[in-house]
Amino acid sequence: MKTINFLKIALSKSTLVFLLLGCTYCLSAQNVWKGGTIGKPDQWNVASNWSKNRVPDWSETVVIPDVRSQSGYFPIIDQAVPVIAHLEIQANANLLIASKGVLQVDGLSTANCGILLQGTLLVEGYLDIMNTQNIAIELMPGAFHYQTPQQLAVDQP
Repeated sequence: MKTINFLKIALSKSTLVFLLLGCTYCLSAQNVWKGGTIGKPDQWNVASNWSKNRVPDWSETVVIPDVRSQSGYFPIIDQAVPVIAHLEIQANANLLIASKGVLQVDGLSTANCGILLQGTLLVEGYLDIMNTQNIAIELMPGAFHYQTPQQLAVDQP
């Protein structure tokens, strides 16, 4: 009977370690913008424009770095894109949400603000920030531009 109990404990610890590693991966997963795909160099929904060669999703922190010396193309969202967990726009970087673009940031799986903005975010379409554990948009010293209040939805805790 002690052997069975030992196996149960070992299995429980292994399962716990696996779950903790899985959660850490989800919370720290980053997908970094590269841009530059031939024919679609600035399109958010093109997998090859991203460091993980897939379009970001709800489990990831999206990082938009200054790519002027690499591809030279910053992302444009011109349609609805998958929900993401957190967005970081670094210094000298830009993101445009075009008139038909929709971006939703759902911070439920993170302990971050919705958007860390050091660069520029221009919203002509629609931006929805929800379930953040902190402030919705942290400006450090980024620039945030939108045309009408109907383009922005913020669900503060």
